[in-house]
Amino acid sequence: MLKLIGGIMKKNLFLLLISIIIISCGPEKEELTSADYEKEKQEIIKVMEQYTHAVENKNFSELIETLATEVIFFGTDSSEVIRTFPDFKMKMEEQWKTFDKMDYGDMYDISIQMDDRATWASIIYGSPLTITLNGNSVKLFVRIARTLKKEKDRWVIVSGIVGNVLPEQALELQKLLQSKGQTPTEPQQTNK
Repeated sequence: MLKLIGGIMKKNLFLLLISIIIISCGPEKEELTSADYEKEKQEIIKVMEQYTHAVENKNFSELIETLATEVIFFGTDSSEVIRTFPDFKMKMEEQWKTFDKMDYGDMYDISIQMDDRATWASIIYGSPLTITLNGNSVKLFVRIARTLKKEKDRWVIVSGIVGNVLPEQALELQKLLQSKGQTPTEPQQTNK
């Protein structure tokens, strides 16, 4: 009986070893060529431009096309974490009602990191942002960070955060908000 059990164990061990060898000798995951990597980077930049265009035009339908099925955005204060589409839509509508116009400039210092199979990516960049309220404008320079993933063969935004770079510009924005009667104690989110 022990001989039979020992034989079965040896046979199973042998099959396990063969399976490991076959799996490890299988095809390696395909890495992107330089040209493919550049193409994916351009697709990511296009998504960010589409997002910006939608924000500037206050077009939620266009905006939603750039987002993953589940998203998380971090606002300008530590308690503002947006986890659902209804919350995201509410925040965007608040922002659009608060500001007459938001104009983003060109993207600067773009850094894109991507996994070898182009399924996940991170983009960080800077952009000028002009916010107009009651005919008065404030010029900001913001840093934007987004995480993207591929869903149905297209890049979509999974998460993001925007930060104002210069404190004096944030003070100018607060003054502009005060002129409209907004209370600057709760920072306004600039979702880009």
